[in-house]
Amino acid sequence: MIKSRHHPLTTWFLDLYFRWKMAFHFRGIEVHANEQVDPQRPVLLLQNHFSWWDGYWSLWLSKRFFQKRFHVMMLEEQLHKRMFINRCGAFSVRKNSRELLETLTYAAGLLHAHQNLVCLYPQGEIQSQQVKTIAFGRGASWILKHAGEPVQVWFCVTLTDYFSSSKPLIRFCLKHYEGERTPQSMELAYNSFRDECINKQHD
Repeated sequence: MIKSRHHPLTTWFLDLYFRWKMAFHFRGIEVHANEQVDPQRPVLLLQNHFSWWDGYWSLWLSKRFFQKRFHVMMLEEQLHKRMFINRCGAFSVRKNSRELLETLTYAAGLLHAHQNLVCLYPQGEIQSQQVKTIAFGRGASWILKHAGEPVQVWFCVTLTDYFSSSKPLIRFCLKHYEGERTPQSMELAYNSFRDECINKQHD
């Protein structure tokens, strides 16, 4: 597997580049969270995956809302094509391979340090924002079981809508999840939260 690295200059450049691009494509960002982040506990962030922008948005949240050191799990074939992302905290996963356990163990190990955030996209691939249900695999549950109890689990539902404007607004809806850490329980809770966020969308 490819382990994450962090290079301050690369992170600074990508942050500047994407903020410049976002100024052209979006009219703003809103963050809605149900509570504050505990700075003394690591974060597992579970986020929907529907666009090319998702990796940067995860980095943006890690830096500006969670104030944590960013790590994100990414398919190895995709990371090989964009190795510069590795220098911002991306690490690889190969589905249906013997390396999968190594990746999950690595992710769990990252969550032993309170300053770290690990982002997972439970869908495992980019899907339309219009899908009715986001399916969870067993990865997040396995990581939490082996990382220990101090980990904070946060749901992020990212939504974009135009309404009456020429550019869409980005809304990050965040929820600290404290329920059972089984795949079924987290999937049910995440989709319920997602439905709630969609129903609250407004211009």
